[in-house]
Amino acid sequence: MSKKAAIYIRVSTEEQKKGYSIEAQESVIREYAKNKDYEVYDVYNDEGYSGKDFNRPEIQRLFSDLANDKVDLILVWKVDRLSRNNTDVLNLIDLDLTPKDKRLIVTSIDIDSSSPMGHMFISLLSTFARYERLTIIDRVNAGMKKRAEKGLWNGGAILGYDSVNKHLVINKDESKIVKKIFKLRADGMGYKSIVKRLNSSGYKTKKEKDFSISSIKFIVNNYIYTGKMVWSRYQEWNTKRRNGKTDPLIVDGVHEPIISEELWYKVQEVNKAQNKKYTTNRNFNGNFFLSGLLKCPKCGTGMVMSKSKKRSGGYYYYYMCQAFHVKGKSVCNSNLVRKEEIEEKVLNNIALLVNNNTLLDELIKEINSNSIEANKELNDDITKYNKQLRQLIDKRSKLDQDYFDNKIDSSIYNRLVLQLESDYKAVEETLRDSEKQVNRNMDLVSKDQIIYVLKNFNSLFNTVTNEEQKLLIRTLVKQVKVEENRKDIKEIDFWYIPSNVLPSNKMRGTVSQIVVKQRVELLIKKNG
Repeated sequence: MSKKAAIYIRVSTEEQKKGYSIEAQESVIREYAKNKDYEVYDVYNDEGYSGKDFNRPEIQRLFSDLANDKVDLILVWKVDRLSRNNTDVLNLIDLDLTPKDKRLIVTSIDIDSSSPMGHMFISLLSTFARYERLTIIDRVNAGMKKRAEKGLWNGGAILGYDSVNKHLVINKDESKIVKKIFKLRADGMGYKSIVKRLNSSGYKTKKEKDFSISSIKFIVNNYIYTGKMVWSRYQEWNTKRRNGKTDPLIVDGVHEPIISEELWYKVQEVNKAQNKKYTTNRNFNGNFFLSGLLKCPKCGTGMVMSKSKKRSGGYYYYYMCQAFHVKGKSVCNSNLVRKEEIEEKVLNNIALLVNNNTLLDELIKEINSNSIEANKELNDDITKYNKQLRQLIDKRSKLDQDYFDNKIDSSIYNRLVLQLESDYKAVEETLRDSEKQVNRNMDLVSKDQIIYVLKNFNSLFNTVTNEEQKLLIRTLVKQVKVEENRKDIKEIDFWYIPSNVLPSNKMRGTVSQIVVKQRVELLIKKNG
């Protein structure tokens, strides 16, 4: 019986630009499979994806078919088509292929992973592939750094300039917008006010979108508009994100400035002053537990916190349209809703549920049935996890036997043992968590408990922390719509009550109902 082979092919976007052919790869590998009398099960094509890791759709599909024993062999033209990370390649061979008597074959040199010699060559090739990738990255970064040191642009779109042959050329129309932004900021105008001014005047970003607070912040903190070039503000952003922040290289650029240094430094002083003021005043004693749930009566966007000073001291608190908050009146209006009034009405409406026996019965049924259903799923998971543990034990036994039979050396044995022990611990912890969740779900909520909580909802609600209040509201309420007068409630949609407005994601609803049960128990426990 012929072996079933998976053909894996890949070229990155950069390789496509250089003329590398994905079709040629497939053709060569098919010819190889034909000569070896392998049956081609399927072709897995990750065209346009990088080989830095296994985060690719087709290779994940291949792994799934491999786990389900649909294929016996993986055929690749070169090992770097599979991955440029040698650890990924070796783990695939040692943990997923060899224990199941499956193989990786590199067709260009006709070697496979089943023999010690083949394993050694593939290990060396994947090591060289990783080295080549790191070398390419270093070479590209070095080239970009040299360009930056010379004041040259490294590419990309930026408002105020056009990139012509990797050189920045002032865009006259866009530069007027940039100057206007810096002038408004220098006059002490806040980010939000600038956004409102620009959007209401019809100005657009480089991508023809409305301005937002973040886009204004980016502009007024960008040295490039002073004729400078900035490089390496962050290193290894893909992995380190903001933790990779470094002191950037700032040099004179070869492009023309849009604003003067005098205007730049004036804006930076405004930025420092307002950042200090923001840091001082951003926190206050207020729990906006309806944020996001309360919908703007005009545009339907979630509403967020807002405040205004009282003449006598202190603040008035409101919910404000988030679209207006971010992009200004060109998108929507503030549509302020008094915080205290709307929250009280929502809590009162929740308490009134106790008068509707049909809804109470449905609530009990939904919460408890979902707890039972959740336990069925958890028990299935527990069975699966126990099976995985047995498989890992079997792998360890086989690994021990291979070591004693001198089929593998001590370095490989030690590495695989450590990996198996790590996998076993992870599965075991997940199993214990699932078993604990099953036990928690065994206690069903009674109708008397629900009635007690709803009758005393307002008073009980105030006994829990702000975070618990937010969690409880979000597990009960899907959204709150208000009338155009911004005082009366138009509609409250609950997650657990059958109606025309139900969550589209059934799993989200199920999770919410389980958490409702836990929150109800918390309220009862805190109040005897």
